[in-house]
Amino acid sequence: AYCTYNKCVDLMQKILAILKSIINELLIVFILIILINNFIGNVDITIKADGIGYYDYLPSIFIHHDLNRHNLKEIKEPEKFNRINSLGVYVRNNSLPVNKYPCGVAILELPFFGTCRITNGETKTLDDGYQAPYQHFVFYAALFYLLLAIFFLKKILVLYNCNYTTIITAQLLLVLGTSVTDYVNFDASFSHIYSLFAITAFIFFVKKYFELKSFGMYFLACIFLGLIILIRPVNGMIVFIIPFLAGSVSKINEIFKYLLKHLPKTLLGLFTLLCIIAIQPFLWYLQTGQFFIYTYNGEKLNFLKPEVLNVLFSYKKGLFVYTPILLFCLTSLFWLLFKRKYYELVTSLLFLVVITFVISSWSTWDYGGCFGLRAFVDYYSIFFILFALMFDKMVLWVKVIFLIPVIFLVYLNLVQTYQYKEYILHWLSMDKAKYWTVFMKTEDRYKGLLWKWEIDANKVEKVNEQKLGNYSLPAHCDTVLTKFSTSQLRDIDKINTFQVGLTSDFKDENDAKIALTITDSSGKAVFYHDRYLLHFNSEGLNKRQAGLFNYILPQKFVNQQYNVKLEAYTNSNKLDISDVTISIFSDK
Repeated sequence: AYCTYNKCVDLMQKILAILKSIINELLIVFILIILINNFIGNVDITIKADGIGYYDYLPSIFIHHDLNRHNLKEIKEPEKFNRINSLGVYVRNNSLPVNKYPCGVAILELPFFGTCRITNGETKTLDDGYQAPYQHFVFYAALFYLLLAIFFLKKILVLYNCNYTTIITAQLLLVLGTSVTDYVNFDASFSHIYSLFAITAFIFFVKKYFELKSFGMYFLACIFLGLIILIRPVNGMIVFIIPFLAGSVSKINEIFKYLLKHLPKTLLGLFTLLCIIAIQPFLWYLQTGQFFIYTYNGEKLNFLKPEVLNVLFSYKKGLFVYTPILLFCLTSLFWLLFKRKYYELVTSLLFLVVITFVISSWSTWDYGGCFGLRAFVDYYSIFFILFALMFDKMVLWVKVIFLIPVIFLVYLNLVQTYQYKEYILHWLSMDKAKYWTVFMKTEDRYKGLLWKWEIDANKVEKVNEQKLGNYSLPAHCDTVLTKFSTSQLRDIDKINTFQVGLTSDFKDENDAKIALTITDSSGKAVFYHDRYLLHFNSEGLNKRQAGLFNYILPQKFVNQQYNVKLEAYTNSNKLDISDVTISIFSDK
């Protein structure tokens, strides 16, 4: 009993020691959780878009047992593979579906996936791997790896002899001042938080190896480099940061000679690296019978047409537009120049140039629907290492002055994260006019403002139009603009859109709505959609203009009578609109 008591005491002491070593990181993540819960907002669906591909290895292997299919000459079980084909993340290779995305993220998510299976049991409610518990556990996974990322950032900054205040500041700014706030929550299944963790850990072990010449650190660096490549192969270019971490050319030469002197251990580390990378070809073989496949059909690196300016400064996705705090981090390059730290300046600048050139050379330079230039998230720790090296040497009054605009940029990042989540920022088609139209706007009337539904004039024709006239409505009133029956319309089963046009000044404080209601013959509503008046504009807000909005029906009418009603709801402002029309479009 006494021995058992001592073991329990030792265990408790070890647990407390671990908690003490990560208490700051836990508090920072806790602050982020509070902000998500009370400002940014939680999400129900975290496994989405590219994240489905990164994650789907897990349900494919452990729930559906359909990963091994290379021996099938053709798919004879369509009901089994409909799950895969419907996700849109599988491509064809010799008629067999193969996951477009690498498996590294799934490996890191595996403990959380397994915990979800164990704690919820294998019930019919968890039969496809995408129900709510799985969505929640992916969010927990992203939080966990973010915690580890800032933990390793702290360990790196300790190696650079940064003080406590500098370390906490760098950690807080990385977590709250960058698009990490989105990729740990709304897009938690994307690869970027996982890459951020793996790259930051790799940097720490390389830096530690340079200090200790410990082959334990060397093996861990090899393991994490393999994991980095397994998550996102192009991130293998992180090896170009090694000269910066070495600190001098002589140190690189010294370490190189040391590795050659201990060649068996060096080769063992490289073999470990290759074994980890080999996991992906093995999974490809199980899926198709081939070890090497290029799954990004039609997408590639084009080094002859890098979109550097767009990648850095475009209103569409520019790095410094949506994560401007990184510009403040890069002021450290001038500090290195001023301090005549030419080696650190050249090696860090060369690395930043390399990753920017490669990232901007991808055929889809904006990286699809996402918040900001997401390919840089993986390398955020490097920006904040540079920031910390400068910030640590500042006198107190300079730090205070420096942090004043930085605090605003943290707030800006949180607002933009909220805007992206609430469909105020468009996920793909932002430009200068749209950016400044919704700049710092968080009110409900801006949600969906930039997501206007368009109709294809080549596929529809106008079958009816009513001119309703002009209206001057007081605040806090509901007014029926028109109501009519569809009995007088021809080919009712082809109707797909009701278009409402009007002229207004579209003042940005106006919170009026225009609502369309369609009921069937029994009075049951078959369609209802209200839209803020601001969403009718076509030339920007606070400008008198003719605008319109398309109420697109989710399904076609059947041949019976329907009643259509168009209403205006004013709230805190009066409403003046003119030339109001309602038009009906059907398939050609």
